[in-house]
Amino acid sequence: MPLVVLPARLPDIEPVYDVYFAAFKDEPIIDFLYPGGVDRKAHTEGTKQWWSHDRIGYTTKCLDTDTGNIVGMASWDIFWRPGEDNGWERPAGIPWLEGEEKKRCEGILNSMWDIRDKLFGKQHRYIYLSVIAVDPEHQRRGIGRLLMQWGIDIAEKLDLPIYTESSESGLRLYESVGFERLTHVRLIHKEEVTGRPDVEVPLMVKMPSAAKGLSFKEWADSGYPEGY
Repeated sequence: MPLVVLPARLPDIEPVYDVYFAAFKDEPIIDFLYPGGVDRKAHTEGTKQWWSHDRIGYTTKCLDTDTGNIVGMASWDIFWRPGEDNGWERPAGIPWLEGEEKKRCEGILNSMWDIRDKLFGKQHRYIYLSVIAVDPEHQRRGIGRLLMQWGIDIAEKLDLPIYTESSESGLRLYESVGFERLTHVRLIHKEEVTGRPDVEVPLMVKMPSAAKGLSFKEWADSGYPEGY
């Protein structure tokens, strides 16, 4: 039986995030977000509360229908309604951290949020891929591509660009499905913020086919016209 991508439901939160934490266990962002380790019970409860009122977020799961196990996940913010009232609300911060840990983590996230503000603000319609993760025990089965295609299909129906921050290891997947790497803006996590050597984060955009080959910069420079 095939792999299939479905909307994640409240009972899926723990297995969905089992995949997330397994996939990202060696990534620096986990150390910054959860420097003392993850309280999974508190995380699950917080996620339930968030999902109950989030009006733009959609988490998907990739289900192995042979076993019933969740083997991949992705989270998308879909800003399909026009107008600033329907745009991205910049987070106030990271409420579960304190002191230097809070300052460091928010320094990292603020640099990412600043770029999103610069590229899209609140007035432009787009899709943001916040995370995509595959269970490390199920790599090389096409799971990442299936999860990505779910968002691409939505973007095509709505004529919206998709924006995300990539890791170096994720570049091949993004490029293989038509994302371009932005070169007119750069996101660099600085050592003075992270305590680690400078790292550049690839910024990726996939324009919809309605753009007819227009690059993101060309579209932005022309004023983000709805009809491209």
